[in-house]
Amino acid sequence: MRQNWDLAACSACLAVIFLFPATSNCFAQGPTPATAPAGNSVVKADSLEVHAGAEETSAVVQTLKKGDSLIVGLELRTTVHTWCNVKLPGQSARLGYVECSGLERHQPSNQPGTASTANATGGSKETGGAGKPPGPPIHLPLARSAAESSSEYERVKAAVVHDDTLDGPKISEYERAAQSGPSAAMARAAMAHSVAGNFELDHGDSDSAIEQYRAALPFAAKQTALSYGILMRLAYIHLVRSEFSTALGFLDKAGQLVPGSAAVAQLSGQAYYGLNRLDDAIKEWRAAQRIAPNPQVAMSLERAERDQAAEAESHQGETSHFVLRYQGGATPALAGEILSTLDEHFRTLQTALDFTPVEPIGVVLYTKQEFRDITLAPSWAGGLNDGRIRVPVEGLNSVTAELSRVLKHELTHSFVYQMSLGRCPTWLNEGLAQWMEGKRSGENARGLIMAYERKQYIPLERLSGPWNSFPAPVAGYAYAWGLAAVEFIMSRSGAWGISRLFANFNSTSSFEAAMGAALQTNYEDLERGTVDYLKQTYGQ
Repeated sequence: MRQNWDLAACSACLAVIFLFPATSNCFAQGPTPATAPAGNSVVKADSLEVHAGAEETSAVVQTLKKGDSLIVGLELRTTVHTWCNVKLPGQSARLGYVECSGLERHQPSNQPGTASTANATGGSKETGGAGKPPGPPIHLPLARSAAESSSEYERVKAAVVHDDTLDGPKISEYERAAQSGPSAAMARAAMAHSVAGNFELDHGDSDSAIEQYRAALPFAAKQTALSYGILMRLAYIHLVRSEFSTALGFLDKAGQLVPGSAAVAQLSGQAYYGLNRLDDAIKEWRAAQRIAPNPQVAMSLERAERDQAAEAESHQGETSHFVLRYQGGATPALAGEILSTLDEHFRTLQTALDFTPVEPIGVVLYTKQEFRDITLAPSWAGGLNDGRIRVPVEGLNSVTAELSRVLKHELTHSFVYQMSLGRCPTWLNEGLAQWMEGKRSGENARGLIMAYERKQYIPLERLSGPWNSFPAPVAGYAYAWGLAAVEFIMSRSGAWGISRLFANFNSTSSFEAAMGAALQTNYEDLERGTVDYLKQTYGQ
């Protein structure tokens, strides 16, 4: 989301920030819940073990205590347990898996947008940052198949994975045994590749996971339960990667194997919504609700129906990269000029970030009142990206310089979401969007330096979660601090460094680990380096 004002225009902003020194916990557990990222679950057991994988035999990586607040994303059900993938509020990296029975679930009160934001793909929808109300959570309804819960599957897994390493020769051995066609050998080969796919997915390598699952499918052709599970995992990965059309292909095959599956309908609705096919998304989510009502799906369905009603009388324009809808607040000439501007920005970002989004991006133009009513965005928001770029254009007859900057800002969020698989920290997401639209830190340098040196600043790591509940002064500071950090990174490593950072983030356990690998820095050094850069560059 793009703010429609700046820090310098808010004389009270730094005074507000100074009320929240870095040594306090106000952005994690303090007395100002409107500014703190919230969890959607609390540990109710006296202690709760966090496992590296969704099984009791996996390594225990941490132990939580009663009362700890968590965000639950992906849920996996086995024949014995239901496992919850959890992370700490305000953090991007997951902790691991816990038994869901050890948690007490709740929806945070009066904090719109700060609840768990795992979408149907299991990925985060926090990409729009401060002004992007995250999409409502839809827990991935992906239970282990009967085959995966069998003793034979466990034997294959023990043979294929040991010492946290895949045994490639052993997988090849299972393949050779299956060449003569006996069903048991075929099933073991499918299991071996499925195990390998799960391993690669747990280690953040989606390309290798896809390769393994695809290799499993021919061997699983006569194993309905195993085939269904593999197809759903393939659909899940492609949804996370915003490859919606590909995901739908796998979901269609899974639906043929298991007709009337609520899981297939839920994920199909998510894929259609990503493709801007609201009617199809609503149809699938309604079907899912008839089969197995789910409060998170109900939230997504309500949002889609609200969009559908608002866009009932809209006009449409398309290019190879965008699908645009507009009503009376925009003329056909303005809509066409906006599409041309977006195409130009697309090419610029494509070159700068060395990345190309796969699917067309949805864009909706509103009057100012429609924008507030439909998006429920904060009053300080000048645009929004919740998977679709939403911009108020009332009173405009052509693309002004300001509107062009807003469009480029929001389009950057679309690139970032897909580059980071929806896990980008908000300070980086918003900082990069501002940098790409042309903003720099000169007017805010003095205030940022002062806050840092007085130890009255907000650490960047605490600005990793959503910002849409921040009051305007705090949001202004967060935007300025995020921009300064990105400006410093760009001065050292350029856009190539940003691309390398995202690549490392998708294959490491935490964002700080990715910073270490890609930029040879950590949060403390990044903050200190940013302030030194501001002093040297702007003479403060």
